[in-house]
Amino acid sequence: MKTDNTLLRNLRITLGVTLAFWAGAVSQGYALARDLQVSWGSPRWMIALILGLAGVLILSGLLALTWSPLRARVLSGLGRGGASLTRLRPLHLPLMILFAGIFPLFLLPAYPAPVGDLLSTFFWRAFPYWLATVAGAVTLHARATTDNWWTSLGKSALIYGVVYRVAVFLPDISNYPFTLYWSEGSRYYYASLFYAEQVYGTYANPTVLHPTRYWMQSLPFLISGLPLWVHRAWQVGLWLVSNGLAAWLVVRRVLKGGSNDLSRYYVALWAFLFLFQGPIWYHLVVMVILVAWGTDTARFWKTLLVVAVASAWGGVSRVNLIPFPAVMAGMIYLLEREKGATPLWRYLSIPVVWGLVGGVAGLAAQMGYVQWSGNDPDQFGSAFSSDLLWFRLFPSATYPLGVIPAIALASLPVIWLGWVRLRGQWGPARLRQGDARLGNPVHPIRWLGVAGAMGVFFAGGLIVSAKIGGGSNLHNMDGFLALLLVAVVYAGFGKIKLEPGLGDNLPKAANGGRVQTSQGWLVGLVILIPVLFALEVGRSYDYDFMPAANKTRKALETIQEMVAEATAHGGEVLFISERQLVTFGLVEAGLVENYEKIFMMEMAMANHPGYLGQFEEDLRAHRFALIITVPVQANVQDMEDQFGEENNAWVEHVNMPLACYYQQKDRLKEVRVEVLEPRDGGTCPAVGEE
Repeated sequence: MKTDNTLLRNLRITLGVTLAFWAGAVSQGYALARDLQVSWGSPRWMIALILGLAGVLILSGLLALTWSPLRARVLSGLGRGGASLTRLRPLHLPLMILFAGIFPLFLLPAYPAPVGDLLSTFFWRAFPYWLATVAGAVTLHARATTDNWWTSLGKSALIYGVVYRVAVFLPDISNYPFTLYWSEGSRYYYASLFYAEQVYGTYANPTVLHPTRYWMQSLPFLISGLPLWVHRAWQVGLWLVSNGLAAWLVVRRVLKGGSNDLSRYYVALWAFLFLFQGPIWYHLVVMVILVAWGTDTARFWKTLLVVAVASAWGGVSRVNLIPFPAVMAGMIYLLEREKGATPLWRYLSIPVVWGLVGGVAGLAAQMGYVQWSGNDPDQFGSAFSSDLLWFRLFPSATYPLGVIPAIALASLPVIWLGWVRLRGQWGPARLRQGDARLGNPVHPIRWLGVAGAMGVFFAGGLIVSAKIGGGSNLHNMDGFLALLLVAVVYAGFGKIKLEPGLGDNLPKAANGGRVQTSQGWLVGLVILIPVLFALEVGRSYDYDFMPAANKTRKALETIQEMVAEATAHGGEVLFISERQLVTFGLVEAGLVENYEKIFMMEMAMANHPGYLGQFEEDLRAHRFALIITVPVQANVQDMEDQFGEENNAWVEHVNMPLACYYQQKDRLKEVRVEVLEPRDGGTCPAVGEE
């Protein structure tokens, strides 16, 4: 009877969740049709609506059966089906691969309306994911009959969560010549600057912004003539391999020397999704990889070398991440090394020395790069003079969830699970009652160090997220998320080193460290949240803005002809946007180093007088025969608009000077490009005019 009740409960919950997802999809489809003012006479929308309502009725009927007098027959049928599942064991792996290959097809391609419109909504992405998860859980359950249904479902959710997260990147591997989204095309230009003489035939200063990121992206330029799609594929590989490697190395470090239990592979899948909640950029993940792989808390000098190298990388990457490698290494030290009878000053001196050496190495590397790059040193500190928009830490048009609610959602369940696991491992009644004879399992200074490390990066991440240009996701909480991942994996698997003499007094974790049934709902929540963050990310760019191939080709030919005409008369052509067209030889034009879109936005947000003043002076002098840019508009926005403050900085410092001294020659709406030529004279348009 207990087995029947469990089976019935599992069936009801599974059907209920399926119904909720499907009802959400139908509701969002109806809302989308209403917003698009679709005629009810449209056959495709009518068919979609009828199928949607039919699905709701069928699922509701199946759920109702589990409470009806026929539920005994339902259980009998499930029993026979469960017995036949054993026949699926040989097909376990092929079926899992089949499901992995099929369900992304419902999410990614550029389907025409209404399917393409529907897939832009959350539930129309989540429902196919849920179906694949349930189907995968069935095959996993057939293979591992010792697992209960929820364990199989959790494992399947992780597998297909990773499949989804990988699949979202695949459309980025495109031969579309124009930028896929606002800053995408610019990245390849900045990467090319490390090989400027080979690519452009002239020397150019390497980038001021994110040098390590663009250096990683630059490696395909070692082979001349590779097309744009190869560079896009390389960037996708950097995202996936770096985060996957970091997740695996952290988990392997904590579970080293253990059995070949598949659980650590599932934990690595979860860690992969956890890191993408930021997401944490691949050039910053390098530091996680170096520290997780190379540090050894029992070998001072080896760890010192790794920390120095990783800190140097951090110094070139971003100034606020210089201390990260030493902090991560120090936190691992506190988790792996007991204090015991060691004097406090001696115990703490090791991570302190790592921190000092790492700080010196990071600062030296940063100053060395500034000098080597040849750029204006003042431009490297632009972020320190930009505005702080504190309201973006809370729900706003830029990030509807808000940075603080989002990071709470991403971190609190994980912290809670870690605490529950620690209590289960170290919490006999006499310890909870404060028996002083047992002492503290972990010295308080170790807890203080771990909490302090995460607290510093948590606060720093909030400050950086509030900077203009940020606050649209959790990527500036990268240091905190990485440290939290390390701490929680150690805590969750009971791998925090106890103080001497306590190991025999404290009970071993039940079931060899496996999750207790009473903790199952919390584990489910910890799995669910990174999956929801993944599902919230739809396609990397909006297919609706990609014109047909013939229109793309015509737009490119138009730009080629106008640029060729301008350069034939000795004119200089400035590509504020779409500079990758020059990088990959799609347009023949000389390289103009200054005034590229990403860096101009950085200078505009920082209100950098020297850079912006020189830009306006060059425009006033009509230095450029043509300017290729995003469509010029002068509409001022407010905090109710997404990135309204960034828009206003761009309008004030870029678009208004452009409108004063240049005029439209052509606007290529299909590819969102405007071509400008010098204005003969007249007055500047007022703000708000097109």
